[in-house]
Amino acid sequence: MSGISGLPPIPMYELYSKNETQYADAAAKSNPSTALAVQYLRSQAPNLTTPTALLQNYRALQVVLGAFNMSGMINEQGLLKQLMTQNPAAPNSLVQQLANPTYLNFAKVMANWNPPPLANPQTLARITQQYETNQFEASADQQSPGMQAALYFTRTIGAVTTIPEILADPTLLNVAETALGLPVQFGLLNYSQQVNILSTSLDLTKFQNPSYVNQFVQKFLVLNQENPQTPAQPATVSDLIGSGASGGGILSLFA
Repeated sequence: MSGISGLPPIPMYELYSKNETQYADAAAKSNPSTALAVQYLRSQAPNLTTPTALLQNYRALQVVLGAFNMSGMINEQGLLKQLMTQNPAAPNSLVQQLANPTYLNFAKVMANWNPPPLANPQTLARITQQYETNQFEASADQQSPGMQAALYFTRTIGAVTTIPEILADPTLLNVAETALGLPVQFGLLNYSQQVNILSTSLDLTKFQNPSYVNQFVQKFLVLNQENPQTPAQPATVSDLIGSGASGGGILSLFA
């Protein structure tokens, strides 16, 4: 599917990824819904001095959660309160038990209320910028399916240092699975098998190289356009795990 001004996915991706902040800012200014949401959060920030105050302000909470890709958690008041009141570095904290990098990023910013995080102009600016970026990426996905995942992967993969972080992030995992050509049955394997396969298939140090990231994401976009619902190379679970100790299946990766 073509994107902006008739551009196909790859040129569109290259255009957006090189200047995403600029495009996100422009999109936010031209989108009344996004602009009003950001304006509302800024106006309410002085009143949001406790976790409870934020949880009780639905419109402000929408923006904050949207900035951290957690919009689907807006009704999980109990979980959100724990994330905002516990020390995220404590071994017994909920965020450490969940081992979810998205929740951890949220907790690192929103768990210290002395002073309130939204009272810090830099923190408020970071949250509104992240919200605008996520809104822009969602809009780009309407122009060309897969663009949201492609842009998100591009700007976040450099901070990923472990395979479990990829497995814990559905968007990163989707891009990796598709670009690697893993079959849909990959999701049927147990966690340890998935870790082993991705550890063998991915060298995370290569994602420090923007050129490698660009090539990897472009491969994702091509394969996603060919078959957006399932990976490009379907296989059975038997194909994945192999049929014997000397077989050529992925079982050999576990040796």
